[in-house]
Amino acid sequence: MYVRVSKSGNRSYLQIVEGYRDDVGRVKQKVIANLGRLDKMGEKDLSALIHGLQRAIGRPETLPEPPKFDTAKA
Repeated sequence: MYVRVSKSGNRSYLQIVEGYRDDVGRVKQKVIANLGRLDKMGEKDLSALIHGLQRAIGRPETLPEPPKFDTAKA
């Protein structure tokens, strides 16, 4: 499964999609969930969605700190 942004007209939608092969071997996709319009989601909504998905699969909700780099002097 993966997250996909689909477009319809001038709007973008966030979907959870499952990829599979049919009986003949052709690749197909099945939409598992429509998560809503991307332009209506704020950073807070996306963050809550990410944390909820992490909780559902048993991963810790907090992300590791990004590495910090010292700036080099030229």
